[in-house]
Amino acid sequence: MVLPWGSRGGKRRNQLTPGDISVAETKTPVQLRSSRTERVQSPRVTLTLRDAAEICRRLENATAREENAECFKIVSKIKNLVRESGETNKKCLLQNGVVSALTSCFQRFSSTREEQARLLEEVLSVLTYWLPLSRTEGFSKMGSTASLNRLVRFLNAADGKTRQNAAFCIREVIAVDKRYVYALTDIEGACEGLIKIIRDSVSTSSTKASLMVIYRAVSCDNKIAAKFVKLGLVALITEMIMNNAEKSVCERCLVVLNVICDNEQGVEDVLRNALIVPLLVKKLLRVSDLATQCSVSILWKLWRKKNREEDVLLEALQVGAFEKLLVVLQVGCEEKTKERASELLRNLNRCRNEIEKTTCLDSSMRLKNVKKSF
Repeated sequence: MVLPWGSRGGKRRNQLTPGDISVAETKTPVQLRSSRTERVQSPRVTLTLRDAAEICRRLENATAREENAECFKIVSKIKNLVRESGETNKKCLLQNGVVSALTSCFQRFSSTREEQARLLEEVLSVLTYWLPLSRTEGFSKMGSTASLNRLVRFLNAADGKTRQNAAFCIREVIAVDKRYVYALTDIEGACEGLIKIIRDSVSTSSTKASLMVIYRAVSCDNKIAAKFVKLGLVALITEMIMNNAEKSVCERCLVVLNVICDNEQGVEDVLRNALIVPLLVKKLLRVSDLATQCSVSILWKLWRKKNREEDVLLEALQVGAFEKLLVVLQVGCEEKTKERASELLRNLNRCRNEIEKTTCLDSSMRLKNVKKSF
């Protein structure tokens, strides 16, 4: 009796022998096949604490020996590890002193020849993975004279990404200690580089970073503020407020402008700009609470400028400041802003009443010699 699934000594249909296994393929219907090659993602490499410590140690040793090629190899490896496994590897490397190792490498090679630029650009790029860095152990080494000089050189480089990374790093450095602000602004090309990043619109992120560096620098010293004013900062910020619709950029511009108005030369330059008062009034209640506070503060500082009070009030009245400030008080704001808005309103009201009286007087003088018809 022959069974339907049986075999007379041969192999059954569809039966695999050990030799067949290596060549067996899954049959896919033609309509489901893709012309593209299917790629299976390799598993992510997760670092152990021991591995992370070893990588940092190797980088520190290679830095001490000034082995450029070895340092570049290790820094590139760190970059790949962070890209592959994201937050897990980032946290592991941070716990084992990667920022200190990278900043030591940057500091050491910054004082050497120009040939090290490629390595330093790579280190700077990798450091940005751990932003913000200002409170990270070992980051203060980026404030050394050699490191700051190299950062300023990168700030004025041709490559946009390098310029952006330099702006990020400078922002973090000056947040560590005020003395780094003075050290930075004393370097030739530092202030010009920050202004140029904004003017060239390298990226929104680099623009915001540069504005924050300028804000900290201008807040520190009147001489530094005057230096930025001479470089055309007021006109540049005015243009930014007019043309940039992004809220965070507009806020930073107004914050910087507010600090500039604390400087004698700065407030003079602001008053010479015919677009400032209309722009400030326009931005009231249009961007954010911070932007409104800064706009009110700037208007108040301009009005307080000796011998220019009436000009500022008249210009503000013409562009609707009285009505806008009334709404600011009705909506509610912080106490300091409320006091300044109230003081501006009282003086705007006085100015408006004087204008109305003058208008009425002029009208009556014109009608004085007109003969009555009755």
